[in-house]
Amino acid sequence: MRVLYLDDEQPLVLLVARMLEHLGHAVSGFTNAGEALQAFKASPREFGLVLTDMSMPGMSGLEFAQQILAIDPKATVVIATGCEDPNWADHARASGVRDVIEKPLLSRSSV
Repeated sequence: MRVLYLDDEQPLVLLVARMLEHLGHAVSGFTNAGEALQAFKASPREFGLVLTDMSMPGMSGLEFAQQILAIDPKATVVIATGCEDPNWADHARASGVRDVIEKPLLSRSSV
């Protein structure tokens, strides 16, 4: 499966891409939401999963997810966040986001 991964922190993009590639997935990693949207618009059916950080400059992960879902309402979008507010996660899911996962994506026990 090809994964589109967006995070404003380049080292995290590289780390998560490497992890997903190790699991057999192809990854297109981005640090810029506009560039990630252009890649998705060019081939929306190419991506089996869109994974995005929530807190980024310029465009939040939820805004990015909403734009992805406007292009392809069937897209599978997951947001990674450090926010522990369950109401926020419910709001994101009501907006069409498939799931919200907590950061950090890696725990010490998994490294």
